[in-house]
Amino acid sequence: MNAGRLGFAALLLPLGMIVVVLMTLMIGAQENSTTATASRGGLDWSGISLTCSGVPAWACGPLQAAAAKYPKLPAPILAAQLEVESEWRLDAHNDDSGADGPAQFIPTTWTEWGRDGDGDGRADTRNGADAIASQTAYMDYLVSFVEKRPGLNGDAISLALASYNAGPGRVLDSGGIPPIAETQDYVREIRQLAVTKYAQVLRGSGEAKDVIAAAATHVNKTMYSWGGGGLEKPTLGAPPDTHVVGFDCSSLVRYAFYVGTSRQIELPRVADDQYNSTRAQTVRADQLQPGDLLFWDWNEDGEKDHVALYIGDQQMIEAPQSGQLIRQISLQAKGGRWVATRVFGGPRDPKQPKV
Repeated sequence: MNAGRLGFAALLLPLGMIVVVLMTLMIGAQENSTTATASRGGLDWSGISLTCSGVPAWACGPLQAAAAKYPKLPAPILAAQLEVESEWRLDAHNDDSGADGPAQFIPTTWTEWGRDGDGDGRADTRNGADAIASQTAYMDYLVSFVEKRPGLNGDAISLALASYNAGPGRVLDSGGIPPIAETQDYVREIRQLAVTKYAQVLRGSGEAKDVIAAAATHVNKTMYSWGGGGLEKPTLGAPPDTHVVGFDCSSLVRYAFYVGTSRQIELPRVADDQYNSTRAQTVRADQLQPGDLLFWDWNEDGEKDHVALYIGDQQMIEAPQSGQLIRQISLQAKGGRWVATRVFGGPRDPKQPKV
């Protein structure tokens, strides 16, 4: 498989950064290490469906059927894969690698994995139903392949995606996602699109979905600005960011909850106060839910000096530091030891924000 965009037989990639409704549970406190909590796949996508607005008419039905057949591969992930691979072009072709069709299969891979998705008796790289059926079959194989190698660093879906972009050999040699910019961008872009563009919550809409959506509108668009950020929009910051309109880490989280709950939740302004107001609902690493808050104490002085918004699937949205855009990043890539708290649901003390 070729490592280029329209040039490599990519096939779906699940990993949804999803917007799921939060369960109202209170969990005992525990400090977490990102290296010990990476998911191996098998996410709970129940209640999440594909939104077909933005999906070509030929793709919606086959994507839904593929996700039903392969439970590890959510339809929003498959849709995001096809957008990144070919921008949904049935006639997409890469002259250098020979990769062809919306799923960008190279000839040798198509020979083994090409499927007749529409039952017309032939498998065609440029037939949408055939391409999606082949994409899901091959990606399902790759997920199983990486799951059988527990020494790899990362979740099964991301590793499978990386295998398609850079090759399984490079993933094995690297012990995880290879340090190749294109491959890392490829995996990250698919995960982000899956949640922000193609995922649809079916049950219990809940506030978490809207909180995440509010934060996501600023990903890769709005700058970090120390001291900047109001309840309803980005603002100019304080030195060294007096000329930068944006958010800092805590103001972004505060904004997302305020806007995402129609002004019903107003968190404290700074990260340490946000932690103290929600610490009665500290969450274990294996019980994280979208909408939870993640805190770091980088200075190890007892105060939380960084906060991010967990969006599901081991992913988070954060305002990182001066000079950088607000971004989506994995917990594993962020590193450090963190603790999580929950704003929605469960017992709360009088100082906690009201829902």
